[in-house]
Amino acid sequence: MKLINNIFINKPAQTVWTFLEKPENMLLWNEKVKHVSPASFSNPQRGYRYAITYQMHENSKAAEFLAEFIHFEPPSKLVIRHTGGLSPRDRVIEEIYELSERDGGTFLTQTIDIKNSGINIFFRFIIWVIQRWGKPTGKPYLAILRDIIETENKLSH
Repeated sequence: MKLINNIFINKPAQTVWTFLEKPENMLLWNEKVKHVSPASFSNPQRGYRYAITYQMHENSKAAEFLAEFIHFEPPSKLVIRHTGGLSPRDRVIEEIYELSERDGGTFLTQTIDIKNSGINIFFRFIIWVIQRWGKPTGKPYLAILRDIIETENKLSH
């Protein structure tokens, strides 16, 4: 099962990529991310690893994952594999970011692949229903990401 979201960001793909390739930036736009800690001491590249802690709801237990860049193709595609958390180590969640330049900006697609996550079929169905027909209670994460990237560049000029 794949959860897919997309957004247009009024900045070049390289600007969006530079922001996305820094895992610590997730703290700025995804409220479920509580902590990011590098496990690699190199610049981001294929094989780059870090620990990331998610808390899906304020009353839920936080879960730490080991994340690794398994596909790193600047400035067009980044695939991050998450292992660990509250599930066995052979369970994985993949987060895929695809960027394409359009009309002077960047069309960004985020895909979260949970088919090998260990989440049971009933909960995957619930997630799919909410993703498809649910109404967001706050600003969508990619809209927050867009606003930060578009504003950040204005402030630096």
